[in-house]
Order: sequence, then C-alpha cells, then structure tokens
Amino acid sequence: MKKEKSLQKVTDIDKINTLKDIKGFVKANPERALEVIDKLQDLLNESYNEKLGLDYQIVELIAKCYTLANEKEHADFVRNLTYENNHTTIGICIHNHICENRCFPSIMTIKHETGLSRQTVYRHIKNGFSDNFNSLVKGKVEYMIPKALEKLYYIGIQDNNATALKHFIELSGATKTMQVNNFIQINNLKLTKEDFNKLPHQDILEIESILSKTLINQ
Repeated sequence: MKKEKSLQKVTDIDKINTLKDIKGFVKANPERALEVIDKLQDLLNESYNEKLGLDYQIVELIAKCYTLANEKEHADFVRNLTYENNHTTIGICIHNHICENRCFPSIMTIKHETGLSRQTVYRHIKNGFSDNFNSLVKGKVEYMIPKALEKLYYIGIQDNNATALKHFIELSGATKTMQVNNFIQINNLKLTKEDFNKLPHQDILEIESILSKTLINQ
C-alpha cells in the first residue's frame, strides 16, 4: 500500500506543467509545495543545460509556487538570483559578440547563443538596471564603488594626478557636503559677491582703495 501511494505522488507531480496546475495542486496540497519546486528546479536545470529556452516560464512557476506556499521572500530570492545569473550570461554573450563581430547582437542572436528564452533576453535588454529583481546585480555594483574610489585616490596620490583626485572628490560626494563661505564679514555684517556688485561704482572704488592701502601696510 505504501508503495502504491508513493507512485501516486510521483504521478501527480509529473502532471504539473502549467501555472493553472501549480495553483490548483499547491492550494490543495500546500504541504507538498517543496516537492513541486524540486520538480520545477530539475526542469529549469534541464532547460539551461539543453538550451531549451523554458527558463522564463519555469522561474515564474517556481516563484508562484513559493508565493502560494506563503514564502514570498523565497520567491523574490529566486527571481533575484535568476536575474543575476542571466545578467552575467547575457553580458558575456554581448561582450564576445562585439569583440568578434564589431556590432551588438540582436535579441534572437543572444537567445540562440545563450539558450535563454526570448522573454528573458527581451526583459533584460529592455529593463536593464530598472528591473524589479536586479537587487543582487545592483548590490555588487554598489559594493565595488568604494574599491573604484580607492583606486582613483591611489592614482591621484601616487602619480600626483590632480585630475584623478578631482574625480575622486566629485564622485565621493564630498563637494556636496563641503560649504564654501563666499562672502566678506565685518563684525555682524555679511557682504556677498552679489551684494558687493550692487554697490555704486564710486563706493566700490573707495572700498578697493581702502583694502589696497591696508594690505600694503601689512
């Protein structure tokens, strides 16, 4: 009897191929959601290895299965991890194609060379960094930014490269936090450049004369 029950389980899961099947089966058998995910994961690996182009719909099925099992965090993780892997695969494909052919590959060319689905390639090319599930890719880029800034700083100091140091200061955001006091203050009176330029010409000449005499005598 136990053997028949086990065979029946395998038969049930093997019949699950569409989103409608997933919804119905997981709602009726929430305790078996992980079994369904294992089956879908095997299908996903097969799609990647054999370049079947079924990755998009299988990943969506896996994510939906996690969601139906009240595991939304796992669903988001699957989508983010998949996006990261596909991002790398597509990036390498585009790079190699440009090096060999001196032009960008078409979506269909990328699909053929990577074995990814047309939907996956199209979404990556169309959405880029604006995709909702690229947090891992963004995270790696953000993680490496301080390293790049350190390199700029090192080049600036080591080679006495003023341009590198200038870029380091600008990209590090230091200029946004630095305050430059561009005014003259005499006791409680503050005079900005704009205020100074609004003075009558004769007054400006008198102020310049006074300052010149003072600086000469110092």
